[in-house]
Amino acid sequence: MKVKRFGIKSCLAGVFLASAVILLFFSLSISKLPGNTEREAGKVSRAVSDRMHILDDYIGSALTADRRVWAGHNNVPSDMVIYRYIEDTLQSWSNQFPVRNDDIASRIVFPRLSKPGESINSPLAEVTQEPSFANYGQKWYLVKSESLGSRKVIAGLEIVDSMSEDSPNGVNSKLGLGRGYMIVPLSESSGSAVTFDGKPVFKIMSSPVSGQPAATHSTMIWLAIICFITASLLHLAEKKSMKRLLLVLGGLMAVIAATYFWGENMKNSSRLFSPTVYADGQLFNSLGTVLITVLLIILCIGCTFVTRNDIFRRILKTRRVKLSLWIYAIFVLLLTTGVLVFVHVIFRSVILNSNISLELYRLNDLNIFSLLVYLMLTGLLMTVPLLTQMLMPALKRLFGIRHDLFSAGGRTVTAVIFASYMVIMAGTLGFRKEQNRVNVWANRLSIERDISLELELRRVEDKIASDQLIGTLSAIQNSNGIILNRIIESYMPMAAQDYDIAVELFPESVRDKGAIAYFTEMVSRGKTISDGSRFRYLRDAGGHSLYAGSFAYYNYGNGVTMMLMRVSPKSNRENRGYARLLGYSAPGDVLIPARYSYAKYSGKVLTSYKGNYSYPTIVDEDLEHEIDEAVDGVVRMNGYTHFVNKISDDDLIIVSRPKTEDFSYIVAFLFLTLVFYFCLTLMTLTRVHPRHRESNYYKSRINAAMLLALIMTLITLAGVSVLFVYRRNSANLKSSMADKVNSLQTLLQARCRYVQDFSDFSSQEASMILEDISNTMKSDITLYTTNGKEFRSTTPEVFDRMLLGSRMNPDAFESIIYKNKRYYIGKEYIGAKPTYFLYAPVFNAQGKMIAIMCSPFTDESFDFKSEAVLHSISVVTVFMILLLLARFIMATAVDKMFKPLSEMGRKMNEASINNLEYIVYERDDEVARLVRAYNLMVHDLYNSTRKLTQAERDKAWATMARQVAHEIKNPLTPIKLQIQRLIRMKSNGNPAWADRFDEISVEVLKQIDLLADTANEFSTFAKLYTEEPVEINLDNLLKEEIDLFDSRDNIKFSYMGLDNASVMGPKPQLTRVFVNLINNAVQAIENAQAETEEKGLEPFQGRIVVSLRLSSKDGFYDIVFEDNGPGVSEENRSKLFTPNFTTKSNGTGLGLSICRNILEKCNGEIFYSKSFTLKGACFTVRFPRK
Repeated sequence: MKVKRFGIKSCLAGVFLASAVILLFFSLSISKLPGNTEREAGKVSRAVSDRMHILDDYIGSALTADRRVWAGHNNVPSDMVIYRYIEDTLQSWSNQFPVRNDDIASRIVFPRLSKPGESINSPLAEVTQEPSFANYGQKWYLVKSESLGSRKVIAGLEIVDSMSEDSPNGVNSKLGLGRGYMIVPLSESSGSAVTFDGKPVFKIMSSPVSGQPAATHSTMIWLAIICFITASLLHLAEKKSMKRLLLVLGGLMAVIAATYFWGENMKNSSRLFSPTVYADGQLFNSLGTVLITVLLIILCIGCTFVTRNDIFRRILKTRRVKLSLWIYAIFVLLLTTGVLVFVHVIFRSVILNSNISLELYRLNDLNIFSLLVYLMLTGLLMTVPLLTQMLMPALKRLFGIRHDLFSAGGRTVTAVIFASYMVIMAGTLGFRKEQNRVNVWANRLSIERDISLELELRRVEDKIASDQLIGTLSAIQNSNGIILNRIIESYMPMAAQDYDIAVELFPESVRDKGAIAYFTEMVSRGKTISDGSRFRYLRDAGGHSLYAGSFAYYNYGNGVTMMLMRVSPKSNRENRGYARLLGYSAPGDVLIPARYSYAKYSGKVLTSYKGNYSYPTIVDEDLEHEIDEAVDGVVRMNGYTHFVNKISDDDLIIVSRPKTEDFSYIVAFLFLTLVFYFCLTLMTLTRVHPRHRESNYYKSRINAAMLLALIMTLITLAGVSVLFVYRRNSANLKSSMADKVNSLQTLLQARCRYVQDFSDFSSQEASMILEDISNTMKSDITLYTTNGKEFRSTTPEVFDRMLLGSRMNPDAFESIIYKNKRYYIGKEYIGAKPTYFLYAPVFNAQGKMIAIMCSPFTDESFDFKSEAVLHSISVVTVFMILLLLARFIMATAVDKMFKPLSEMGRKMNEASINNLEYIVYERDDEVARLVRAYNLMVHDLYNSTRKLTQAERDKAWATMARQVAHEIKNPLTPIKLQIQRLIRMKSNGNPAWADRFDEISVEVLKQIDLLADTANEFSTFAKLYTEEPVEINLDNLLKEEIDLFDSRDNIKFSYMGLDNASVMGPKPQLTRVFVNLINNAVQAIENAQAETEEKGLEPFQGRIVVSLRLSSKDGFYDIVFEDNGPGVSEENRSKLFTPNFTTKSNGTGLGLSICRNILEKCNGEIFYSKSFTLKGACFTVRFPRK
């Protein structure tokens, strides 16, 4: 019984297939099993215990630290919070609890009308030594406290952050809770308790989120798919046959189809399959479906390419080969065209039907989906060279076309074409999508007023006007804050989330002309929102929308107090700091990226604007001419691209952005060219034959050593360049931040010279000062007390919503208070966004620190990060181009250096002993000595060869003379004996001598003919060294010789020729070779026929076939002589070309020997084999082509 052996590829394929089945089984089974909350609770309990012990170490360190020093730890983990109190006053902290009030002192507190939303008692006051699970803002902590004398430490371990993006369930990743579970308080009826020190603290329960199992185990499903594909490819690689190809393609199609339908169920749990990322029709309803389709196309073409040899072999075995080749070529050509069309359709669809950016020069817009799309398109385009290579054998057979797309030149041209296409498509379609997006912005910008807000203002204005509490408070000085909170809490709680509301009071007793003029301007400018309304719509100095309403309140003894209420969208502050970080947007507001600027013109006069571009205040004739001449409403001027949208004849909106530099397109093109070139190069690595590598052993190693040295040099230079740019940009960024913090500090100190304490900032005037500086510097400002607690901010909602802690950064506090730093710049996180914050102390005229200022740095006038990344990519790309150029120069130099050696080897291989050539090398170096030695050897060999040749000739003549003497002597002896016998018979008068005369005459004539043949052979041998070669048409020569012999009825001649087959050689001698071989075949057949007749059998029909064809050896023709005679026996084959050997009764034994000598002198050869078709002799003459 024959046992089938499996190779390594089959074993690996089996392993991967088994892995795919196991992964799929676990994925499906685990998703259906209920969660094991007990196991998870035990695991989390151990993790909590470990983390709490670490927290206890920090608590002990804070308790024992000197009360006069800062006890905050810079190395406290981010999931731990430590507050140290000295006599119930917070003195040090590491990280922060998201609480508004952290004052734990026990005292009677009256609610403050200025901040009614703030808790009277701090939730931290309830923390005890017993660990408890507490909720602060959007986070849950396991908190505890420890005391030592007047010192008290309240610490917490973060358990859940509902705003976290690090884990899907918001649980602290260091606790190791599995996906599909959630943490709940002990009050929940279900779940398993997590314990600490033997006591339950919270519970774990399975997540009830719909679709979570599929999302949880999608990774296992993808791994199963990858394993199955790998197994299929390994199975095909072991035996590249058509049968396996069909089997593998069937399996791949089934798996891909199943993946497609699986993706349909993942729309709600995976962004890859979500139509919100990309959708275009029913078939391509998500990016995931496109990925699956592209993967199927790439796999099918790749597998077909692997088995192309078997496919082509089957085509050549068909009956109508040419028709089959045409069908094959047309099919591959149509498939190539289909792939290119599909690439174009997908490229266009993704750009126009998604928010995915494919413009490589816009680094900030790129994301993981951009990379995925480029990988898909690159994979599809890489199938085009594969299809082209599959087409080449058919084109070679049909038209003689030869081309290797994977040659160095072919790879370069292909990479350039692909890169050009992608850059042009991405730029053109990306610009079209940008135009459409800008048109939407312009249409929305043309709608100036907020109708929903106006309806809200109309609803509440009468209630505000009749509010007696507001009327009473208006008579109290500095009651603006209390009135504002009354309005927000009672009338506009929802609107306050999206709009800034400000209140200003103007008593009847005010004498400030500036204040009166300001009030008069605000209530007279703009348009009323409706008849009888107190609110008017207008624009501020920056062109931003603003609603202003005036209210009059009468109080006995104080007269009439006018209240001005201003309402503006928070988006008006989007360039000031927190609004940009948190993405403030009023309902219906237009969110335009920071790099864009826009201007609105009404009646050709600038009415509003935003951004860094300096727009003209009026539309002059030059600008109007540029707009009229614009193509598709796009004007390029002053380094900007302007999108012009005409609302009417005199009203227009211009949206502008910095122009994309040509250098960015060039860098993108070069980068893609390198990517495609390296991909094509990787595909050619398996095509390098080991023998080729061995034949260039030293050359390849010299090239490799030089290339490695060059790569190291370029990497070093690129690294130094990138590091220099990074440090330069970091220095520039720090300089910009230092300038800004100094400016803010100077402005604040100039306006607050006479403020004695931070409590003075509660006045209306101080608030206006803070807002004024914030508007001037376009930066939000937060003021902290000298104890580090926030007390006033231009964006208090950030703290009200607990997006930031009420305490300032502990490192900043330590640097300013304890280390007396003039300012502090540090990176903090708002959500997941890293942002630099600027801190500086604020001093009054007496040099007393009255507050600590903080401002987020969100200046995007210059994007240092993008500039650094773009520079890095540019440097790497240019260096890679230089590397390829240097590689080409190095290869050329090394080839030139090895050229004499290669030439020497080539001439040694090609040359015979009679035509050795000298090497011309004019340089004087190490190779020159070797060349001179070689030339000297050639010279000595030439002299030796000449002497040897002469000696061989003399020897050949002597041998031939002896042979001729022997051959002449043999027939002369019987002639002499017969003639002597005839003379004796005649002398004796024998009457029979006349009869014997005739017999003896015939025998003598035969012997004379034999002497003549010997003389001819000798003559031929003598001419071997004398005849000059001439051009011979082999086809015509063979036809002529065959015609001379084709006159026998018992032998049929066949000839298969080759047009225009020309050679250089001695024609008479070559003719003799052909005549000798044909004559030998004729004699062999005739002798065999005669023997058949003697046996009384019917003679057979003789056949001789002569063929002229291209030899399997490059540069040669094969002339084949076949017959159906008896052939040559095995024992005689080794002696065929030996002089004096013959199988004929009357042969000389010189014919084949002379034929071989003639052919060898012409660099040809002759050999014998048994005819496969005719079963007789087969002589093959191999002669060099012209």
